[in-house]
Amino acid sequence: MGLSRVMLIAGTIVALIGALKAAPSEPPEWSAALKRAKAEGKFVLAYFSDPECLTCQRYSAETLDNPKWASLLKRFVVVRLAMPQSTPLLRRFIPKWREVLPVLVITDAQGKVQEFAIGHLPAETFAAYLQAFLRGERTDTIERQLRQRPNDLAALYRAAVWFLERGDGERGLPLAQKVLERDPENRKGYRAAILLHRGLFYATHRVRQAHLALDDFRTIVTQFPKSPVAEEARFYLAVTHLALGQDNEARRWLTEVAKVSKSVALKTNAEKLLRFLDKEPPADLRRGDEP
Repeated sequence: MGLSRVMLIAGTIVALIGALKAAPSEPPEWSAALKRAKAEGKFVLAYFSDPECLTCQRYSAETLDNPKWASLLKRFVVVRLAMPQSTPLLRRFIPKWREVLPVLVITDAQGKVQEFAIGHLPAETFAAYLQAFLRGERTDTIERQLRQRPNDLAALYRAAVWFLERGDGERGLPLAQKVLERDPENRKGYRAAILLHRGLFYATHRVRQAHLALDDFRTIVTQFPKSPVAEEARFYLAVTHLALGQDNEARRWLTEVAKVSKSVALKTNAEKLLRFLDKEPPADLRRGDEP
């Protein structure tokens, strides 16, 4: 083999190794967002979603595209990043990401992650999340308070809710279990409340464990019917049944919510879903299964 050919092969190998070691290219819109954040002295709010994800579309309509939150969002540089094209960037931010969408990531102008939230957040929770961040309430603050008061039930509850709402089950679920152990009969009101948050976590972030969400919501309704969160639990029990295609159970619980709930918002939403069930074909046909 001639020397020139050896050098050519060696050069090719070196080039390939360099290419393999190089970091994946960043989406151009991400680079532009960082540049703008540096110029304006703002944080970046990155929204990762799939154009074919219906939940992502609904989330965007309720939050990023909702005029109600326009002034709040102006305090960030908002950038939308399409999946799966932006997967390498998202995995760099959240190495243990479980492929749940949508995802919100807040970074500084250098691209360093400050906070993140995985999965769908109700619009009001989304706004409260951003407002808390701007007030300086960050994960490190919650962790510091927990270290200072590791056995305080209120601190445990707040930390559990903080992580569960952000889709961080690795930290949120063990804390939720501690809350349950310290208030076994709901005498302080924490057991029912954390069951609601844990159920919502399972329903929105661990879809394959949605049956656990049903268990948590049902426990609240049956064991703590006078709890302040019982009405919400009844509604979310119905919604989870509906999402699982269990229309008869969904209808039963929605009818109950529509009849007895004292919350105008819950009654209105229950009535809307009942109308949806009246118009839509049975769940097995909605899924495209054989009748």
